[in-house]
Amino acid sequence: MLKLYFLLTYEFLKIGIFALGGGYAALPFLYYIQKQYNWFTVDELTNMIAVSNITPGPIGINMATYTGYTTAGIIGSILSTTAIVFAPFIFTVTIIKIFNKFKSCFFINDIFLGLRPASCALLTSIGLQLFVQIVSSSDNIHISSLQLDYKAIILFILLIIPFSFMKKNPLLVILSGALGGIILQSF
Repeated sequence: MLKLYFLLTYEFLKIGIFALGGGYAALPFLYYIQKQYNWFTVDELTNMIAVSNITPGPIGINMATYTGYTTAGIIGSILSTTAIVFAPFIFTVTIIKIFNKFKSCFFINDIFLGLRPASCALLTSIGLQLFVQIVSSSDNIHISSLQLDYKAIILFILLIIPFSFMKKNPLLVILSGALGGIILQSF
């Protein structure tokens, strides 16, 4: 059990250090953890994302708490939550103290110029992988024999349009998705 506690702490400490860009930036790391340790399935990962979106608090912390609890109980949730928060807390306190001195430095601005697209690329990659796994009815995805879940595709299209173009409240999109899932499953 100590090894599991160490792994949870180690993995979420890494996420806290390298997941630049907020909670969604943790998704590539969580996807890696799912493949590496099988602490949760891809379906559980998508459920984790949904639950983390509708519960109060930062998404990354909610996902760490969820993973820690389902993997190793209350102690696991405390360790993973503390680990994901520790490094950003230290970095934030440190950066706040020195950032104003270097905010006009071209080198620092260039670093941030590269970090934003890198975070976006990671999120897009994981988002596309999750999308394909959600809309396909098979765990083994081969484009030539892809079996699509048309209900999931319809719901995705119906939800992405208002969110992308009308700037609706994300909570309304999530609640609409839950209601749409109930309605579509009845057909």
